[in-house]
Amino acid sequence: MRIIVRIILRILEAIVVFALCCLCFFAAKPDYFTTEEQKKVKRTSETPPVRVVTRSVQFLANDRVFQATGTSIARKSVWIYSPVAAQVTSVNFTAQKRVKKGALLLQLDDREERLALQLAKVELQNAEKVLTRYRRTIGGRAVSANEIDAARLGFDAAKVRLEQAKFAVSERKIIAPFTGVVGISRVDLGDRIATNTIITSLDDRSGIYVDFQVPELLAGSLSPNLKAEMTTPAFPGKTFIGTITDVESRFDVQTRTVRIRVSIDNSNDMLRPGMSFAIKLHLKGKIFPAVPEISLKWGREGAYVWLIKNSKAQKTTARVVARTNQQVLVDAQIEEGDIVVIEGTQRLREGREVVNDSEKEQEYNGPTR
Repeated sequence: MRIIVRIILRILEAIVVFALCCLCFFAAKPDYFTTEEQKKVKRTSETPPVRVVTRSVQFLANDRVFQATGTSIARKSVWIYSPVAAQVTSVNFTAQKRVKKGALLLQLDDREERLALQLAKVELQNAEKVLTRYRRTIGGRAVSANEIDAARLGFDAAKVRLEQAKFAVSERKIIAPFTGVVGISRVDLGDRIATNTIITSLDDRSGIYVDFQVPELLAGSLSPNLKAEMTTPAFPGKTFIGTITDVESRFDVQTRTVRIRVSIDNSNDMLRPGMSFAIKLHLKGKIFPAVPEISLKWGREGAYVWLIKNSKAQKTTARVVARTNQQVLVDAQIEEGDIVVIEGTQRLREGREVVNDSEKEQEYNGPTR
């Protein structure tokens, strides 16, 4: 019996000791059974607000300036060749002179062709007389129907030979295909030229084209009638304004670029084909939030900024789009009127209360007047 009593007393003593230990433990850690969210709320309520400096988020267009180089070409430009091989009998143009469409530039020896033309005219007259005489006998038996048909065919053939003779004569006259300015003559009087001999050049310089390449990344920013600023070493300090008139229908698969053509008015005839040009395009971009560079932070998951929502800090992921004038354009869930923290981010946590530091904010803004 005494043994049982001793065991019970020992158990009671153990229970009392355990109870005392528990009381001491929970007295030392009163929030042992408190959830992490409850601890967070408790810490936030007990921690004083963080003093920060803020700025209102601006929204700016991601405008870009693209620069390229190109070579000018005339609105119309050709090399003049002869369609036949013959001897030059006259050169009727002077370099850098304007000629009209259809003007005679070069005369080739056409004596044989003119004789053939006279012969074709005679043959046509004779064929016409024979056909007329045969037609008068229709109804009689002097001329058969087959003879009349043969006379008609002979007359038609004579007309064709006459046109061929006229064409042969015209090929000996080298004329201007359009109005423009001729270049230096490559042939002289008495030269015998072939069909591959260059006679001269002809350019319509009333308008100048400049072609250049634009990368695929910027192709979506191009718009019809977009203006381009252009300069050339031939006229230092002078800027010419051109307009995009043509865009190639496909991209170059090797360079991933598209060919662009800019047109420049050259009614004053200042510019020449073959000049080099530096082209500058001002391309309009999309609107993005703009935050100061010092407000952008980086973590393991990338860039982010701290926004102030209802006087509490909110961490917002951001993707950098462009940098300009000490500001960063970002792609983020930022709305008009949002406020971003630019100083004091080291002590910020999600949901932490904040208050503006007016003194430092005044330092950023400068002295008030």
